[in-house]
Amino acid sequence: STCAAVYKAIRLGQPLVERIVTINGAAVAEPGNIFAPLGCLVDDLLAYCGLKEVPARLILGGPMMGTLLLHGRVPLVKGASGILAFTAAEAAVPEAGPCIRCGSCTRACPMGLLPLEMAAHIRAGDLDGAVGYSLSDCISCGCCAYVCPSHIPLVQYFSHARGELSARERARLRTEAGKRLAEARLARLERDAREKAEVAARRKAERTAAKARSGTVKPEEETT
Repeated sequence: STCAAVYKAIRLGQPLVERIVTINGAAVAEPGNIFAPLGCLVDDLLAYCGLKEVPARLILGGPMMGTLLLHGRVPLVKGASGILAFTAAEAAVPEAGPCIRCGSCTRACPMGLLPLEMAAHIRAGDLDGAVGYSLSDCISCGCCAYVCPSHIPLVQYFSHARGELSARERARLRTEAGKRLAEARLARLERDAREKAEVAARRKAERTAAKARSGTVKPEEETT
């Protein structure tokens, strides 16, 4: 699909206006690969392929890294490779059990991370500890959660932790920005007060000099 899009763009001068999309899932009557125009609604593509029943879950993208859709009134974008329409049986999520530290997630991780350690720190509320295990290097591929025999939602843990860290960083930046604004305001007020005092002193000196030139200043005032 990417090679075809590059060929059309370079040789034919045609922009990317459509792409091949895989429509699949037990709720789809006729699954398959179709050419779909970008911007077409997910509901329209599902209607084109037909539905056996109302999908219990819609995913835009693949089963590992796709995005869960709350409804089908979402346009197709160039990065979407597929649409999955799951039935209630397919969408059922097994209940998560305790980690048995089997190491399956570690072996499956393409980034060489330790998902079990990161998840343990996140469950304990120690986000900094999870960062110490390279949480930021996680690509959310879902391999660890897929192979976990305890069905622990590891990807959700990591996404939640990154969201909390991002929120904490935004709060820190807002605090620092507010502090800088307060310091700038205080400096401006001090500068204005200093300038007003200098202007008042200069005007007083000018008035005194003017009185001295006109001879209206008393001798004792001149000595003082």
